[in-house]
Amino acid sequence: MLKRFSLYTLLLCVVPIFTYFIDWHWQSNEVASLDYFLYFLTETGSTPYAIITCIAFALFYFVAIRDKKQAIWAIVIMACSVILTQGIKSGLKTMFSEPRPFVQEIVQNSDMSTDDFYAQKRHERKKMVYQYYQETKTKQTAPDWLIEHHANETGYSFPSGHTMFAATWLLLVVGFAQLLGHRNPKIKLLVPVVTVWAVLMLVSRLRLGMHYPIDLLASILIAWFVHLIIFAYLQRKDIFVFDKI
Repeated sequence: MLKRFSLYTLLLCVVPIFTYFIDWHWQSNEVASLDYFLYFLTETGSTPYAIITCIAFALFYFVAIRDKKQAIWAIVIMACSVILTQGIKSGLKTMFSEPRPFVQEIVQNSDMSTDDFYAQKRHERKKMVYQYYQETKTKQTAPDWLIEHHANETGYSFPSGHTMFAATWLLLVVGFAQLLGHRNPKIKLLVPVVTVWAVLMLVSRLRLGMHYPIDLLASILIAWFVHLIIFAYLQRKDIFVFDKI
């Protein structure tokens, strides 16, 4: 399990590591046509659509796993995993209070500081984002959907909740493919699909100006560590039948 988890974790880490080494930085005037697709994809990890994503995964496993007792256990474990990792994310965001890239751009082009921005309540921050785009030339290049996304996502940057969400689901899918895939091969078919989805989720967070590479890297490693513990615990139980690596 360690080798399999580490392999997929390393694959996810390629995204932040690559962008770090090429010294890529988000620019509000560099919006490509592909970014609109990435916006829709990133919404699968945003509230309330993330709930729909979780329900879709749960329904897939409930149908795919023949033993319904195992299916229910799997869904409970998945729910606990998502809640735990998102709870860790929320705690760390409050602890580090790092501004998002687009927030940094706003304060650099205005008379306020990041402390001033985050001292406001969320609905006030939303108004400030709209006001910034209305009063600057950035409005000419920033599409309406990106402005709306920024206005709705005025929380802190570190770590990335969307990355944590995507990495969590990828490791859950990989883990349960390892546990149950030998009896039901169709469970393994989900692995490449979720891998592509997770990688693109990471790319979207950078392209939309929501996170820095370090935010993504930290989220991936946290998810990796949490799921090593979860599946090490499961291996001591008799709920599932395990494949050995």
